[in-house]
Amino acid sequence: MVSQLVKHERIETTVAKEKEIRRLGDNMVQLGKEGSYFAARHAAAFVREYDVIHKLFTELAYRYKDRASGYTRLLRTRIRVGDVAPMAYIE
Repeated sequence: MVSQLVKHERIETTVAKEKEIRRLGDNMVQLGKEGSYFAARHAAAFVREYDVIHKLFTELAYRYKDRASGYTRLLRTRIRVGDVAPMAYIE
């Protein structure tokens, strides 16, 4: 799901999953900002697609170069009908 978050920049999921994705997503952007070979290998352990890794280390690293933390945000949307799970967008 972290790969899809980086690729599409906005996904809808449950709030419980979002809390875990937020932690991992922020770590991936931090690795992208670092820009080293070791950081790229570490990010490749979570993100499997080459274009997503490239986007992480070029576009997102440049976008968040002046920000220290807080790269993702949560927007609560609705309650899912089937199991009454709270849903949210993560950007």
